Amino acid sequence: MAPSHDPLRFVTLDVFTRERFKGNPLAIVELPHENHLGQETKQLIAREFNFSETVFLHPPSSEGEDYNRKCDIFTTTEELPFAGHPTIGTIVSLCRDGDAASNTVQSITLQTKAGSIRASFDHHVGVAEAKVPHNVRIHRTPVPVASIIDAQPSLSRSAVGLGESCPLVSIVKGMTFMLVDVQEAANLAQLAVGGPRIDSKAVRWDDGWASFTAPYFYCILSEDEAATRVRIRSRMIEHIIGEDPATGSAASALAAYLALQRGRAGATYTFSIEQGVEMGRHSDIGVAVTLDDRGECIRSVSLSGSAVVVAQGTMCV
Repeated sequence: MAPSHDPLRFVTLDVFTRERFKGNPLAIVELPHENHLGQETKQLIAREFNFSETVFLHPPSSEGEDYNRKCDIFTTTEELPFAGHPTIGTIVSLCRDGDAASNTVQSITLQTKAGSIRASFDHHVGVAEAKVPHNVRIHRTPVPVASIIDAQPSLSRSAVGLGESCPLVSIVKGMTFMLVDVQEAANLAQLAVGGPRIDSKAVRWDDGWASFTAPYFYCILSEDEAATRVRIRSRMIEHIIGEDPATGSAASALAAYLALQRGRAGATYTFSIEQGVEMGRHSDIGVAVTLDDRGECIRSVSLSGSAVVVAQGTMCV
């Protein structure tokens, strides 16, 4: 079948890492000004790349707007309002031709379905940072631990010290995670990939908040005396995706939840999250959460990380 349009340029990156073949792979497809791609075609392209997410980057809306861009984020099965590693990877891709010796910090804005994301890229240290759009929701009904153990039998209460339930937390409407504290890194290593899915009846969102939902398993490795600098190891294992090497949206949800639990008025909590270790794709995710003056609401969530280009070329559609 002959292509119906001019070839589309694409680039792939490994995100939340400085080393190729680590981190989380991402494809970015550049859309032309005459964009004829519908949702169905974008979904087919995302399935073709078969990464956890693929970004479709729209061209600048006007001259001089190279760093104010709209982007659509697709998994292999659906479009998402927001996702972390596509955001960081897109920032790095747009800014990667800058002068690393200039010590400049370049500003950029991404327009996503979840809202406008103000971001920056520090050319000197090679780190992208994004102000995550957030509408944090801790759902009224937590997830019973028994349903998680049914899907992950290694997590017996006696072995792991789990309570009766785990919090269900959305970072934005459309992205929700069950936060499962497994206490120790050794317990993370015992988790199974490809097992049964968690019973959907165990997940009860607040009204109007039904969304993509996945378990995010974690343990706290260390924290300072003030509990404002925290190191975490995590895994995200989902029935359809399998295991995700780095999940920025889940890391943001976890960091937001833990910051609220600590609840110091006006405090900024910094989380360094390692993910993908067990699957050989070590990822380093940074999240900073600042609380309001009463310590009851979140003022800001910043997601940070690096990325490295792996491949680039064109594809026929």
